[in-house]
Amino acid sequence: MLAEYKTKTNIGVGIGLLLEIGGQVLTKVVGGAAAIPGSIIALVGVIVFIWGCMNYAVGKGHSKWLGLLGLFSCIGLIVLILLPDQHKTPK
Repeated sequence: MLAEYKTKTNIGVGIGLLLEIGGQVLTKVVGGAAAIPGSIIALVGVIVFIWGCMNYAVGKGHSKWLGLLGLFSCIGLIVLILLPDQHKTPK
């Protein structure tokens, strides 16, 4: 994986997951008046997560559009992890 995309991937996927989880907690656990802000936070988390997945796909040498697999959350990320790294140097 290209180093310039590694940091962007870690930031996008990490913060995206945290925002998604935090938004879900606000929406489902706290509920009431926190439901709307929780939904907005979760939506922002999904967008940031997909941005991270797009950087991951590009860093591995694939089209950035494969990053849209991030719409499937962790399952999409697992598929991206399983894709071969086209920038890996041969041993």
